Amino acid sequence: MDEHFLSKFREAPRPEFSEALWGKLHQQTAAESAPGRRWASWRAPALAVVSVLVVLAGLLSFPSLRAAAQHFLDLFRVQRFVAVSIDPARIQQLEQLKEGKIDVKALLGGSTQVLKEPGEPQTVDDAIDAGEKAGIHVSLPKTLPEGMTQTEIRVQGEGAARFTADTVKLQQLLELLDIRDLHVPEQVNGPIVTVHVPPAVVIRYTKGKVGVRLLQSRSPEMTLPLGVNLPQIVEIGLRIAGLTASEAQRFAYSVDWHSTLL
Repeated sequence: MDEHFLSKFREAPRPEFSEALWGKLHQQTAAESAPGRRWASWRAPALAVVSVLVVLAGLLSFPSLRAAAQHFLDLFRVQRFVAVSIDPARIQQLEQLKEGKIDVKALLGGSTQVLKEPGEPQTVDDAIDAGEKAGIHVSLPKTLPEGMTQTEIRVQGEGAARFTADTVKLQQLLELLDIRDLHVPEQVNGPIVTVHVPPAVVIRYTKGKVGVRLLQSRSPEMTLPLGVNLPQIVEIGLRIAGLTASEAQRFAYSVDWHSTLL
């Protein structure tokens, strides 16, 4: 799937659809900002199930707070997705570092412990079977672009992992990429970040050699220590991905990362 494919089948939404969508988003935003809802979001203990996220494309963040054991953690749920273009030259640069026997994955952080391995995706017969295996209701498009057909339905298993950050190693990676104007904050060093990715259903559609995948799942969750400056961490991830200093800073501090997946 590329920009030409997306543009080819792009259609303007119906006015009544746009009005209904904005109304729903407005109601949701108002409900989330209500004092009663925020107070209700504090509860213990927190679920310590997770899956690993790599800083390369930035980090996740999501809205709700929980107390876990003796530590207060930020618990976030993905509500929106934001696409960011990664500089191909940066990908090549990272590959060159690997060829030079530099362990880029190790430099991105400290230790990673896989708590639950998602395993290989399972091919299923239909959406009903997929929904039963993933524990969700699977919706299908009512109409498809002319010539496009559904070719496969797969279920990806649940994943969870625990990640311990290392500021020294991350700073080394920034220096290797010649990013000299950023410094990894000390409060990131050592905290345990946990991520939980629920089962997902992936439906594949094709038209000739063109393919597109529709993914459906419950919201991923991530917990991290209270006080971590999320925009600061996202800015580092965006710079590693190849964005300029001004682009990364503007993007990192203009998005609500408590509800957005990058």
